Formats: sequence, C-alpha cells, structure tokens
Amino acid sequence: MKNIQIGKIPGRSVMYLLICIVVLVIFYFAALYPYQRSLGSIDEKTARVVNLIEKQKTLITLYEKMVKRGESKIRWGLPLPDMKKLSRRDIDAVVPLLKKMAEGGGMQVMSINPDVLTLTEESKGIMIKIHLRGRFFDFRKFLLELGGMSSLERVEEIEITQGAGYKQFYLKVRLATV
Repeated sequence: MKNIQIGKIPGRSVMYLLICIVVLVIFYFAALYPYQRSLGSIDEKTARVVNLIEKQKTLITLYEKMVKRGESKIRWGLPLPDMKKLSRRDIDAVVPLLKKMAEGGGMQVMSINPDVLTLTEESKGIMIKIHLRGRFFDFRKFLLELGGMSSLERVEEIEITQGAGYKQFYLKVRLATV
C-alpha cells in the first residue's frame, strides 16, 4: 500500500479524522438530538403547568368565598336512623312499604322484586331491585324516605335512564336481616 499524503498530513490520519467526524455526527443524531427535542417538549409542558398554577392561584380566593357561602346555606342534614334488622317474617311487609314510599313521593312503581338468592337463611341481608318512573325531584324525595328506613343497610346501585318525557330509575338496595 502506498503512503498517500495530503499536504503535510499523512493520508491515514485524514481517514481517521473523517471516521471520527462521521461517528460524532451519528452520535449527535442518534443520542443528543432526540434528547434535545424531548427537553423542548418538557419545557412546553412545564410552561403549561406553570400557567395552570397561576390561573388556580388567581381563582383560589373566589373558590374559598364560594365554599363559605355554600356552607352557610346548608339548612339541614339527613337524619341517620338507628339500624334495626328485619326479622324473616317482616320481609313480606317491605315491598308494600317501598311501594307506598315511592307513590307518596310521586313516583310510578314499575316493579319491586326481592332477589331470591338473598332470601336464604345464610344471607346476612336481603337485596331488593326497584324500578321506578317519574321526575328527578320526586326520586330525590323517595331517596330521602328510603334513607329514613331503619333496616336500610346501603344502596348498592342506582341507574337513571331518560325516557320520552320521563326518567326511569333502577335501584338495588340491601336491607339488614336477622
């Protein structure tokens, strides 16, 4: 192999210099450039978060005033009755009681069905599925009366669907039994 020399620099040194430059360019585009771009996106996100924090700082005084105003307007709380478990022989009276409560609140009773699987002796409570139709504020009245039941353990599920001119309400309630 001939020794090629460019000016006073040997050819082999020029080749090493070119290889080093290519490696540095590849390293820049493979490692440093994506990192630099990700830093730019992080800077944008940080600016957005700082902007949100500034907005929230200006709105906190308004929020605190609204909370104070809302606390002063609370007129009454819901009563919590003492828990009394139903005996197995009183279960038959629950469905007419729930129907009376719903109709007294202005709701139309579509169905009230005890869950058969919870009627066994081993179950600790009874699950009742209630299907009502009416207006939302009447449903609110029904829930207030339902909350006053001494045997009500909890409301498991509430589903509200919109019908043509009315709303349908599906509830699952659990009553405590002995």
